[in-house]
Amino acid sequence: MANAQSGKIAGLLSNNMDLSGAPQAGSAQGISGIPAAATSFNQGGPIQGSLGRAGDITNTYGPADNFSADRQRVEDSLMARMNPQLNIQKQALEQQLADQGIRYGSQAYTDAMLTNSQQQNDARWGAIGQAGSEQQRMVQEAAQRAAFENAAQQQGYEQLLGQGTFANAAQGQQFQQNAALGTFGNAGLAQQLQQQQAAFNAAQAGRGSYMQEQYAQRNQPINEITSLLSGGQVSQPNFVNTPGSQIPTTDVAGLINNQFAQQMGLYQQQNQNAQGLMGGILGLGGKLGGAAIMSDRREKDDIDRIGTVFAASEQGERKELPIYKYSYKDDPASVRHVGPMAQDVEKVEPKAVIERGGRKLIKPDMVMGSILRAA
Repeated sequence: MANAQSGKIAGLLSNNMDLSGAPQAGSAQGISGIPAAATSFNQGGPIQGSLGRAGDITNTYGPADNFSADRQRVEDSLMARMNPQLNIQKQALEQQLADQGIRYGSQAYTDAMLTNSQQQNDARWGAIGQAGSEQQRMVQEAAQRAAFENAAQQQGYEQLLGQGTFANAAQGQQFQQNAALGTFGNAGLAQQLQQQQAAFNAAQAGRGSYMQEQYAQRNQPINEITSLLSGGQVSQPNFVNTPGSQIPTTDVAGLINNQFAQQMGLYQQQNQNAQGLMGGILGLGGKLGGAAIMSDRREKDDIDRIGTVFAASEQGERKELPIYKYSYKDDPASVRHVGPMAQDVEKVEPKAVIERGGRKLIKPDMVMGSILRAA
């Protein structure tokens, strides 16, 4: 049988393997042709760090700030117009007195001239008052004008400030949008790379399977003839898994585990700190048992807050209990202690605080009970 079969395989071995129907091998061009990931993005323009000038602030009203020269010109103008008329009135009075036979130097003459002088002085004082009113009006107008200019300058400044704030807000928004676009683009590239890698591996696996089948069909007749001639067993075809190249992916599970480990370490450290803060008060409570101790804030000195523990009240509310370092006012040695204040304990557990002689004391056993219930 072996000799008879040997003639049949002559034609098989004389021809090369026909690979025309083999699937195409995976092409690395699809993987290498993916664009590079974005490592930078448009910053969205520079941040505005300065404002334009909104104009100078007005610090003065006008000439000499009080318009004294203008006031004097008004007063001189009024006097120049009024003095000739006053002189005419005085001369007319003197002529009238002479016509009436009232002699110069007499009491009647003196009284008449005194009255005239007073009238003239009143008229001059009126002119001075009008000049002062005009000066006041000019000062007020200058003050209003300066106030208006400063208000306009302030308004211009606020407008420039608003424009700068708006521009920076728009720049920040543009920055966030560009960053989001860059992140989205890189995520798309990563997904495309994975798809190309999967297609490459599938093509390689298909071609490898086809080649294994072709080798089995070629080698199986030879294997059977050899077994017949030697009397051995027929070997089964050995299909070897085609190795595939894999691109390493992000170790998400490892990152999550690392984050969890970090958070657990932080929690343990915080727990140790909280236990250290409570060590003083818990140790004191263990020594004194149910005895009440003085913890009124008014009896303590050199108070420094060193931490906080979170205690749960009987109503289930989560409250903060501050812990301090302090010394007692009546202690000459100023020994430093660690513990809470009675006023703070009373807010968390009112039953743990009693009052004697106007001073507050705490019951350490009840304080420990509240702290041990901490969430």
